Amino acid sequence: MMISKALRQVCITTTMVMAASSLAFAADAGQATGSNVNIRGKAGAGADVVGKIDKGSEYTVVGKNGDWYQISYEGENAFVSADFFELTKTDAVAIGNDVNVRKVPSTDGDSLGQLKEGEAVVVTGQNGNWYRISYNGEVAYVSKDFISGELLTAVASVAAENAGQDIENTYGVVTATTGLKLRKEASMISVVLTVLPYGTEVNIDRVGQEWVRIITDDGVKGYVSAEFLSVRKGERTNRSNASSKGAEVIDYAKQFIGTPYVWGGTNLSKGVDCSGFVYSVMKNFGVNLNRSSSSMVANGIEVSKAELQAGDLVFFNSGGNSGICHVGIYMGDGDYIHSTDGAAYGVTITSLSSSYSARTYVTARRVLR
Repeated sequence: MMISKALRQVCITTTMVMAASSLAFAADAGQATGSNVNIRGKAGAGADVVGKIDKGSEYTVVGKNGDWYQISYEGENAFVSADFFELTKTDAVAIGNDVNVRKVPSTDGDSLGQLKEGEAVVVTGQNGNWYRISYNGEVAYVSKDFISGELLTAVASVAAENAGQDIENTYGVVTATTGLKLRKEASMISVVLTVLPYGTEVNIDRVGQEWVRIITDDGVKGYVSAEFLSVRKGERTNRSNASSKGAEVIDYAKQFIGTPYVWGGTNLSKGVDCSGFVYSVMKNFGVNLNRSSSSMVANGIEVSKAELQAGDLVFFNSGGNSGICHVGIYMGDGDYIHSTDGAAYGVTITSLSSSYSARTYVTARRVLR
């Protein structure tokens, strides 16, 4: 039977529409944010677990149902909680003519080209008011005002300055005295997952200008304000091991009692000043510190006087001004070991409750790892 030209055109058009529909989520993909993340047969915490996935493998996202992503898993559609899964790329289109594509997320960034109305792009992240896209094989950025897509708000936040940045051996310390809110997304209106106490150490996943994505020791991933997180290089302070290692440090330091005070000295047998003594003792245990007492206070994390452990550094203001000018090592039982040019001259042990120490004490830092 012959098919009319009009009917044939309808068939072709319908086929194209269906093809376009099937490709609607072609670029939508994501990955787990942790290990052994449950995959369920239905969208709900009570649904049967049909498998588990780990971070690093990308899965096609078919859609989103509330707080659950529907993904393609072993040839079947399954569900994973948005708390443990993030969208890493999604389809979108330009909603304006001559939309500038920038090299960095800023109107001051170099233009790499322009998008036409309706031109398709693949969004791979968001940075503030910009979407990160793949453009001619390069990482580029487009203002959020000119991009439209069904799952754009769910795509993972990223940091442009992370490109090529080495965040290995990097951690963060909470500096907000009232605690720091850990949010689900990089937004002040996002859900608060928990509040991190002052001094909390966290692993860093991504660093941005306004937000830092971190992972707590409990495996919770989220975003904190960069303003209240001190990003540091090196190994994290291990509080659980600090006490036992502190005893080793004190045993080592005590053998130098009686070493004379020498300004600028770092020789534990011939002569040391206060910071030279602390610097040299800690160096023996692989802990590198700043050289002067005033700069040494920037090392480690702050601990209260009530939480002092053996091996913590204690700082004093013995010069009658607001600056740090003396440092020692806390021994436990209220005593500390230090090198002084005072009446006890040289390396000696003093009580923190002595009139001098109580009057001049300022703060303490934990530097043992």
